[in-house]
Amino acid sequence: MSMKFNQRLKPNTEFIVYKTYQLSSDHRTILSDLYLPLIGTGAFSLYFYLHESTRDDNILKIRFHREVIDELNTTLSELTTYLDKLEGIGLIRSYMSTEEHADRFVYRLSSPLSAEKFFKDPMLSMYLFSQIGTVKFNDKKERLTYPDLPDNLTEVTKKFTDVYHQTNDHNFTVPNEQFKDENTSRGPTVDLDDFDFEVLFTHLKGTRVDKKFFTKEASRLIVQLSDLFSLNAYDLKQILLASTSPQFGIDLETLKREARKYYQKESGKSVPTFTQQEKNEEMENLSYFERLDRVSPLDRINDLRQHQVSENDLKVVTEVIVKTTLENGVINILLEYALQMKDGELPLRYVMTIAENWQKEGFRTAEEAYKSIMDFRDSQAERRKKKSYNKGNSGESEPAWLKDRAKDKISDRKIRKNQGTLKTAREDEALSDMINKFREN
Repeated sequence: MSMKFNQRLKPNTEFIVYKTYQLSSDHRTILSDLYLPLIGTGAFSLYFYLHESTRDDNILKIRFHREVIDELNTTLSELTTYLDKLEGIGLIRSYMSTEEHADRFVYRLSSPLSAEKFFKDPMLSMYLFSQIGTVKFNDKKERLTYPDLPDNLTEVTKKFTDVYHQTNDHNFTVPNEQFKDENTSRGPTVDLDDFDFEVLFTHLKGTRVDKKFFTKEASRLIVQLSDLFSLNAYDLKQILLASTSPQFGIDLETLKREARKYYQKESGKSVPTFTQQEKNEEMENLSYFERLDRVSPLDRINDLRQHQVSENDLKVVTEVIVKTTLENGVINILLEYALQMKDGELPLRYVMTIAENWQKEGFRTAEEAYKSIMDFRDSQAERRKKKSYNKGNSGESEPAWLKDRAKDKISDRKIRKNQGTLKTAREDEALSDMINKFREN
């Protein structure tokens, strides 16, 4: 957002959501697996809230930013940051009214790129790699790949005119209205004016790289590579000479490969360094509950499901994030608890009932949510003790697994920015025993 945009964005400023498509299960998978590590939970929640809160029976409804601030329990400053992230990564395009005395914004939502386009976009794929590391990057890539068609095939599909017969009706005209459309993201938002192409063209005079080869797609990629690898016009001249032929022009895949090779040769680094909001070293020194407070619920359910997340899992977690103001740690404890109590299932109504109750109670941390479970267990045990007149105390001391959490260290490979592979309840015998005893009482 520009400074002028920021100055006009107030809680009572009007906005309209322009959405021409519905999110599919594939969209949700791409968003949680690929976009979430880049934009964070705040921007992720905002994107889903704008989607889910925009009803098809009341399109282009005028709303106020105060609604979003209240629903997401955020601030105007944070909302602006979330919008910036969504704009920069290409999931939202923002427009401002030009009418005098009319402070109104239109947010045009875009569906995420396909896995194919995401991984082949140099900015997005390299930024994801820098955020999650080699192991998780390769894991995500492997789970989203799809095999090619077998060899030795010849297409025998019939043409339209082979099956259908055209009739002429003079009353028919082709519609020219605006219809619902996928409106897929264009990828990271870049401005062609951010790079001085005239200087580049001066460097390229007398070479085989003709100005006519600079299509909009090629120019956009050049701006991306310039930003990504900090390349100037002279650098790009060398790269373009190795990526262009007089017959076929600029080969975009070769251009990306040559840019990466040039960067590695000149800098001595394999990939550029991106700024991370969370540092792995900081995560290592946190307690178990503090780490849960930092980990995204979508990353947590991914770990709990051992990277086999169902569409229902994504729906339930997203509903909790969007429709409550619970913090990450509270949601993470809720997910562990619900999976144990419901034998590995996540019933939406059950989860939302607990989430709404915990929201009313005002729990803000994983530790507070955990304590509420233990307090409930103790009160239930005490009531049964009085009722049955059994001697002895049915309460348990603090489990050993919890005492040991503060001493544990988790490697960089296990915990990263807002994301990490923590032990699941099924893998942690002490945690599993604790919850099972709670269920038996």
